[in-house]
Amino acid sequence: EKYQDLWMQIIKQKISNQSRALSILGFGGAERIASYAEALTIENVDYNESVAAKEYFSYYHEGLNRRGDDPVNSRLNYGYAVVRSAIARAIVSVGCHPAFGVHHNNQLNAFNLADDLIEPYRAIVDLVAHDNIGPNEKLSKTERHNLAHVLHNACIVDGTKVNILSAIELMSESYKRILMHESDEQLALPVILPIESMEGISI
Repeated sequence: EKYQDLWMQIIKQKISNQSRALSILGFGGAERIASYAEALTIENVDYNESVAAKEYFSYYHEGLNRRGDDPVNSRLNYGYAVVRSAIARAIVSVGCHPAFGVHHNNQLNAFNLADDLIEPYRAIVDLVAHDNIGPNEKLSKTERHNLAHVLHNACIVDGTKVNILSAIELMSESYKRILMHESDEQLALPVILPIESMEGISI
């Protein structure tokens, strides 16, 4: 039950952040996507997540197929990989095992937990990637640098403005407290903001 509740919190924030991303980008669909978060229940969480994601990406970039090989996907995937690595490092540093996920449980995946916890961060990658969509599938050194800089972007966690790296640390520590039955707090998750760099700011 604890894992179900955590997964609900994660997906609710993921969908809310997708709605915020569309608003920040000035695209349509934000209210529609937000409605999937508001209607989320234990029974429909996976269905709502998948329908919201499909609709979100149709607003984000018309005709985008997330399974395709193209300049948009290569940038999204690179940015997601950067954040996933940072999450994997953070959860190991607080003593959690990255293979034991909240929802993902693929025995061949050593990073199930990172793949769960990345979900609310995807939309901030989407914002950065949208500013860096070039014509080529292969990324230039500058494009890779710009996408990796996502870790220094501002977001809000528990009412405080921090960068993504700090947010990941806060989330990992929060997750450990919840897991160790020391706390019935809500998982510390990011609320995305328009792109703003907060380098060198740590908790």
